[in-house]
Amino acid sequence: MIPKSRRAWLVAVALAFASPAAHAGEAAREARAEPLQLAVAANFRAVFPIAARGYGGEVVPSYGSSGLLYAQIVQGRPFDVFLSADAARPQALADAGRASAPVVYARGRLALVVTAGLVNAGAPAPGWLTRKKRVAIANPDAAPYGRAATQTLAALDAAPRRVVAMNVAQAFHFAASGAADGAFVALAQALAERVPAERTWIVPDELHQPIEQAAVAIRGGNEPAAAAFLEHLASAETQARLRAAGYR
Repeated sequence: MIPKSRRAWLVAVALAFASPAAHAGEAAREARAEPLQLAVAANFRAVFPIAARGYGGEVVPSYGSSGLLYAQIVQGRPFDVFLSADAARPQALADAGRASAPVVYARGRLALVVTAGLVNAGAPAPGWLTRKKRVAIANPDAAPYGRAATQTLAALDAAPRRVVAMNVAQAFHFAASGAADGAFVALAQALAERVPAERTWIVPDELHQPIEQAAVAIRGGNEPAAAAFLEHLASAETQARLRAAGYR
């Protein structure tokens, strides 16, 4: 029988010479034990639980417009992952050395939802956008979906009365509450809230610039777990769920 002291020494040697893969696996497990703090664009709020399903660790999302979340990260708020509704802000963080290289996790689709009246995939929706209508849009300076809505209105030469919201979640609320006659939102929001098809117009892609939503791991945060979460977002299973939820 090996003496206890000898066994302890052998265990120590075995640990010291364990493979890098074993150490990496242990580090990853330890990283996932800590709650992951995520800054999540408001358009992704309804879909985030679907996207996070199966990740294997605790996640704590904070929602807001991409511009607001970006400003908070720059000011030092401790996030681990930034899920933006655009690619420019994540790229700016990466260029400044404050984040990993951006990964496009979804391509957004813009939709107009209305409180009454009919819209569909054809001509009625542009005809609906008259000066008599109040239409909510997210702040185009802070929210990519708001910018896409502004581009759409310009392309259609439409000038409804605009109700400017902080983000697409608030824009949707304005329409749902009757404070606006309609709202430009993410298609994923309309699907999640089960807005009837006759009250939803999916905006043709050619009317606005692409909405590429990129994510980054923030430097100085829980980077191993952040990297694992980004891999989870890119997995075939998660991407299939996002397509079903209204993203490309």
